[in-house]
Amino acid sequence: MRIVSRIVAVAVLLTLVLSSSASALDLETDFKPPPGEVGTPYEFQFKGEEGCLPYRFSYLNGTVPPGLRITVDGKLIGTPTQAGSFYFWVGLDDSVDCMSVQSQGDFTMLVMPDLAVGTTSLQRATPGQPYTATLAATNTEVGWPLGWDLTQGTLPQGLSLSEGGVISGTPTGPDTKTFVVRVREPFRRFGERQLTLVVATVLQARSALRTGEVGLRYAGSLPATGGTPPLTWSLTSGTLPRGLSLNATTGAIRGVPRAPGRFPLTAAIKDAAGQQTTVTGTLRIAAKLELVTTRLPRAVVGDTYHARLAATGGLDPVGWRIVRGNLPPGVRLDPRTGALAGIPREAGVFRITVQATDRLGAKSTKALRLTVSG
Repeated sequence: MRIVSRIVAVAVLLTLVLSSSASALDLETDFKPPPGEVGTPYEFQFKGEEGCLPYRFSYLNGTVPPGLRITVDGKLIGTPTQAGSFYFWVGLDDSVDCMSVQSQGDFTMLVMPDLAVGTTSLQRATPGQPYTATLAATNTEVGWPLGWDLTQGTLPQGLSLSEGGVISGTPTGPDTKTFVVRVREPFRRFGERQLTLVVATVLQARSALRTGEVGLRYAGSLPATGGTPPLTWSLTSGTLPRGLSLNATTGAIRGVPRAPGRFPLTAAIKDAAGQQTTVTGTLRIAAKLELVTTRLPRAVVGDTYHARLAATGGLDPVGWRIVRGNLPPGVRLDPRTGALAGIPREAGVFRITVQATDRLGAKSTKALRLTVSG
């Protein structure tokens, strides 16, 4: 009887062990977390089998991707903040009534960098000229094709965005458009960026060559508008007066001319997009202002007196004044014409210094003597 009892006990124990093994708690490790992306909200549900509900999940060790956490109901949730491959262990417990042995499993999760539009700016376009710009993406993954879309705004008229990320076409006129482009992987990551595309106005130029004078600092220009900066200037015909030079990046003509004359010239202006225009003009440099009167005719007390100061060069109008000394009483200097006129009332020798000033501010002085006899 004792032997039979032992056999029965062993059989019962074996049945209990087999029954317990068949319903053992199991954390499914074949069901892996899919890759995540930095900056994109993420959620994954761990799974368990057998045992008794409710399940309780917990983090055991290793490194969970920064920004994510494991909840008690089995969610890996959050927003990843760091790219990389992360390895960690998870524990699964069931109801305390079952007293099951904890099931443990290891997991590896890949967090990819944020897919982004790498293009930060676009070159200007020119009306009527073909335009092409290829957009670039950063943090791409080998094996996944990229697609491109406009998610906000529109492109300038005449341009379009291809699925491959190429903006192309021929813009029809000056325009400025701000829009948002999106780069995407199929059913996965995407990134967006706001861009602005300027279709520049047609490049135009004009001459602003004022008249200069030998010995005076000169400032003229060949201003241009429109086009795509930077612009460049160059002389294609003619020469500048000695002492002057053309700034190739601003179109300014500066210096102190050393020779008078008329200087016809033609300049070409080019922009960064290949537009080109020309402008013609004539630069006139006047001779240096010089007061040429060296002697004044004698005057007689009581007689009408008239003399005229003379100057060469310079630019009209020329103004006149006495800067030192005095004329005889009764005689005056006309500041507009340089004429000395009147009826002298006093005999003597009158020493004066006269100055001529032209419209550019050039000055010439001369010391003269006017003798009045009695």
